[in-house]
Amino acid sequence: MLAGRAPNAGRFCGNCYHPLAADRAACPHCGIPTSERPVAEAVPKPVIEAHRLRRSLEGRAVHGIAWGGLTLGVILALAPLAFWGVQWWTIILFFGLMFFFYVFSANLANSLGDSLGYRWGQAAFRRRWDTFVAERDAVR
Repeated sequence: MLAGRAPNAGRFCGNCYHPLAADRAACPHCGIPTSERPVAEAVPKPVIEAHRLRRSLEGRAVHGIAWGGLTLGVILALAPLAFWGVQWWTIILFFGLMFFFYVFSANLANSLGDSLGYRWGQAAFRRRWDTFVAERDAVR
């Protein structure tokens, strides 16, 4: 839905907004019966925005770590060229350090970045979700 491949229309749980099949009388995700909370025809905009924020923060953590590692790699790879000039060993060291930091940054971003980004995104989503639920239930 966030990427625009699934429509924001149909039959959704009125509690958690998980998609519901036409024959379902209870949500398979949260277990709330449709008799307790009526089915929604669309996911509310605040819920979609909370998911967008979550995904944005996850990506920001991964990209930040990747670009930070690559930047550090470029600085460290250029240092021998700056201090000792262009010589055969400084050129080999430059490409070796660039390769090392490319692989190191990719692995660090995919492990630590994913982990931190997931926690950061989930915490932000949970705060928005709790606010939305409190406002939604106060209206009822």
